[in-house]
Amino acid sequence: MTYPPQQPGWYPPQQNPGYPQPPKKGNGLLIGLLAGGGGLLLVLIFVITAFVAPGFLVSPDRPSGPAGEGPPLDLNSGSVAAGKFILAVLGDDEAEGREAACGSAEGIVADAVRTLGSRNAHLTAGSPIQAAANEIRVPLSGTIAGKSVHGELRVLRLQENYCISAVTMPR
Repeated sequence: MTYPPQQPGWYPPQQNPGYPQPPKKGNGLLIGLLAGGGGLLLVLIFVITAFVAPGFLVSPDRPSGPAGEGPPLDLNSGSVAAGKFILAVLGDDEAEGREAACGSAEGIVADAVRTLGSRNAHLTAGSPIQAAANEIRVPLSGTIAGKSVHGELRVLRLQENYCISAVTMPR
């Protein structure tokens, strides 16, 4: 007897000899990894070029570098520094002028206070203008011995403090 027993008309299942089954490969995983890695690379390139170099998504109004760090300039602080300078001139008070000056400009500001005070200058400050990331220019106008004069104060922001860095005034 043959095992398994054969029944008439029954044949064991056969594979289709004319159509071989293709072997399965792991191509889907490889293609997925390559596509994901390529997409990640494109996102990384976009982020670098958009925000770092050349930075086309960065606002051009944002100051850059150490001089531009910190909050926006307070133009009222330029007026305050100009007011201190004008009071120093009216009072002929060099010490008050030095207090309003930046460390490197104390002598320049004190000389301007002495010169203008001795000439009885009467000054007013105009509207402050932002000249650079940390610099305000305040126009000055007034009279010296009956003559009309115009000048300018340069006010710097050093960290959180504002001080006079230069005085431009006709002598």
